[in-house]
Amino acid sequence: MFEFFRSVKMRYVAVSKQKYFWTAAIISAGILFSGYLVNFYASEFNDTFIYPSVGDSILDNIPTYNLEFLYVSGIYLLIIIILFYAFLLVPERGPFVLKTYGILLFVRGVFILLTNYGPPDGSFYANGVVPWSSIMQRFLFKNDLFFSGHVAIPFLAFLLFRGTNKFFEWFLLLGSFVMGVTVLLMHVHYSIDVFAAYFITYGVYAVSNEIFVRINERFFGWQGFCCEHKKSETVINIADKKK
Repeated sequence: MFEFFRSVKMRYVAVSKQKYFWTAAIISAGILFSGYLVNFYASEFNDTFIYPSVGDSILDNIPTYNLEFLYVSGIYLLIIIILFYAFLLVPERGPFVLKTYGILLFVRGVFILLTNYGPPDGSFYANGVVPWSSIMQRFLFKNDLFFSGHVAIPFLAFLLFRGTNKFFEWFLLLGSFVMGVTVLLMHVHYSIDVFAAYFITYGVYAVSNEIFVRINERFFGWQGFCCEHKKSETVINIADKKK
């Protein structure tokens, strides 16, 4: 345990030597928070309307299951694991991770406003059932359907952490698949919400990577903190050598 925290410390010592790292981290946190606000208030606004349900060839042929434990605890557990992994094991990717999730949330907020349809027929929460406790009611929306955040969050982490740990990569990819099956079996998302999430998330990742790589190189003079650049791994190597 001591060696683990010593390794974490050395990683932060290494990344702190990078010019503007902490500035980038603070700006990235601001982007993430802004994206969260856009997503939250877009969902809240869309819930002031009543939209009709639409047909779905998959949901129309499967019953509704109670997978509330996976729906609530599963996604929060994945988020916690992603945060711990990013900031304890690969802190050099931290700014890029925060910025990309911020963009994902912003894009999702826009799509929520553009897609005006109601929850699927037979939705598990159709009768106002609140997951786990009334505290969750504040964060449970009916019309924030397109696209599925439960699928997008672990899948984006899979893309962001590629090349760091094969086991963790497969864990995240499996997590996105499990979340996709969960929301479909609970009828809380349409199949298009789930399938489109993979394509949109990859698009967000690709655009974010391209934009911030160029900004980093042009204005900060460094190539780290983005997943497509091998030089982002030099920080890890420096830390490992100092163990």
